[in-house]
Amino acid sequence: MKSKDAVNILIVDDREDGLIALEAVLSQLLDVNVVRASSGVKALDILPTMDFAVILLDVQMPILDGFQVAKIIRSKHEKDKYTPIIFVTAINKDDQYIYKGYEAGAVDYVFKPFEPQILRSKVSVFLDLYRKSRQIAKQAELIRENEKHERYLRLAEIELDNLKRYRNLADAIPHIVWKARADGTMEYFNKVWSDYTGLTQEQSVGTGWQESLHKEDLNKFLKIWIQAMGQNHSFEVEVRIRSRENKFNWHWVRAVPEISDNNSISWLGTCTNIHDRKISIEELANAQKVAVEANLAKTHFLANMSHEIRTPMGAILGFTELMQHPNQSSEQRDHCIATIHRNGKQLLSIIDEILDISKVETGHLDVEHIELNIISMFNEIKSLLTIQTERKGLEFKFVFGTKIPESFCSDPTRLRQIIMNVVGNAIKFTEKGSVTVAADWLPLDSDPQKGLFKIRVTDTGVGIDKDHIDRLFQPFAQVDSSTTRRFGGTGLGLALSRKLAQALGGDVTLNETNAGKGSSFEIVVAVKALKGSRWVNDLSQPDQSDKIRKSFQNEKEILRGINVLLVDDAPDNQTVIGLFLGLAGAHVEFADNGEEGVEKALAGDFNVVLMDIQMPHVDGYEATRRLRRQGYDKPIIALTAHALKEERDRCLSVGCTDHFTKPIDRTKLISLVNQVVHNPTVTVVAH
Repeated sequence: MKSKDAVNILIVDDREDGLIALEAVLSQLLDVNVVRASSGVKALDILPTMDFAVILLDVQMPILDGFQVAKIIRSKHEKDKYTPIIFVTAINKDDQYIYKGYEAGAVDYVFKPFEPQILRSKVSVFLDLYRKSRQIAKQAELIRENEKHERYLRLAEIELDNLKRYRNLADAIPHIVWKARADGTMEYFNKVWSDYTGLTQEQSVGTGWQESLHKEDLNKFLKIWIQAMGQNHSFEVEVRIRSRENKFNWHWVRAVPEISDNNSISWLGTCTNIHDRKISIEELANAQKVAVEANLAKTHFLANMSHEIRTPMGAILGFTELMQHPNQSSEQRDHCIATIHRNGKQLLSIIDEILDISKVETGHLDVEHIELNIISMFNEIKSLLTIQTERKGLEFKFVFGTKIPESFCSDPTRLRQIIMNVVGNAIKFTEKGSVTVAADWLPLDSDPQKGLFKIRVTDTGVGIDKDHIDRLFQPFAQVDSSTTRRFGGTGLGLALSRKLAQALGGDVTLNETNAGKGSSFEIVVAVKALKGSRWVNDLSQPDQSDKIRKSFQNEKEILRGINVLLVDDAPDNQTVIGLFLGLAGAHVEFADNGEEGVEKALAGDFNVVLMDIQMPHVDGYEATRRLRRQGYDKPIIALTAHALKEERDRCLSVGCTDHFTKPIDRTKLISLVNQVVHNPTVTVVAH
């Protein structure tokens, strides 16, 4: 039997089994009256008719969910505005979801399936508070009849008791809770604050708490709070609060004013740790920024590459078309051929730069240490670049500060690439004046044969603005976009040159530069002079004018008696390679695809097969596999435009004897064919 003083509890759930479960647990509490509502709408209808100590509100309901009902109660039901609301839910336990409940006005959460004892304990706190509050109201009526002193004394005792209870409740909440006076002076922090900051209540109250806020956030926080004070409005702000480990973590601060007679009498606030979420958002934003910048760099680079590739390609196509004109003279045809050859080499150089920078970035760059003749290299470079300097009217000279060994060990391909890049840059960015290449030898004390080969390239060109020097050696970058538009270039040259020089035991550095007056770059590589090498101080060398003519004469009979099967789907490649090998004495037959190549190889008597890799239908890989499966043991040389080590390894893995890259170097191809025929080292791989 319930007494007339029984306390009302409202339970709201759209599921009958949920209402039954809650009623069964709560009915065991002493002197309570459990009122049921099967929807949020019915709950709102019931509230004006009765007083409730606490409301247990299901979250997931049709029409109006728990969050919506709570917000309506808090905003439109003045009588029940401060009635404690406990959310009962089983759908989500994460912090963000819980925060949404607190924002809607909840004081606590109970998660299904719930522990009956815990539920009763949570509800009992609010029942007790409600009974105390009701008791206070009754006692107030009695106290009016007593002396004024006694009335205030009793109220003070009750207020102190309630304050202790509220503080215990605040300590149980897993967030920082605080209370401040109307002027913003702090008067209370819960235990979570002390545990997090390491500050006691005495150290925190007043203005002591301000020491824990990040200096950059404190002024912002105070400014927002002062504005809220002037309007008697709640406020929200994100700030960093220092922990006892001296680490700043982001917190979301929310504060609401307690209003009396349209004036704020105090402030209640919470601080929720959102550091992990904040950092994740910042990392995502940074990642997006990096991605955008990378995409812009890629777009800029691709635009440059398109220009750089199309320029020589346009010349090749144009002069090829001119050669087809029936009235061209022999001299004009020779000029067209020379132009096509020069632009083809330029196009190949661009492709090599892209491949090389990729190898450097992935750590797969291999360097050689073989004999090279630096005087021949200098003369070749001078001959190639003199056309550009004469066209621009520049003085182009090579000088020697010391005697240098004519022959030493290094990587001739990489060293030539470095010098061509740096000197080519100097010519490109110089409109008038001169470009000077100065060479020096610095011997090492430990070994006279070892030394540093230094090349200083000085120009009188546009120079480099100091603000842009940091970008100078970055891949795919020029000092600014106007440089690309005016001078062209891939933006790879200096970055690649530095990486290559470092791989050769040296570096490429900018010695000095003046905007509008020119620049000076220095190339340094570690080398070892060959014993018996001449020491020279100029570019003079024996006459080599008939070197190419002699090479053709020397190769004339080298492949005589050798039968070659060339498998290639490109007629132009068949013509060029067939002529090269035929002039060296070989007999060449052709197959237009991989399937025909397999048939002819098995049926014919060939000393070597040249197998193009990229062919439609049956490519070079599959054709080689088929031949090896059927026991074909003659040498097979892969022909491919891919120069990477991975491509070579793949060709060898399917049974190729060797790997040769396009475009075809006549002398090297003839040498390789001769070698594999007379010194075969075929490994038959069955797949």
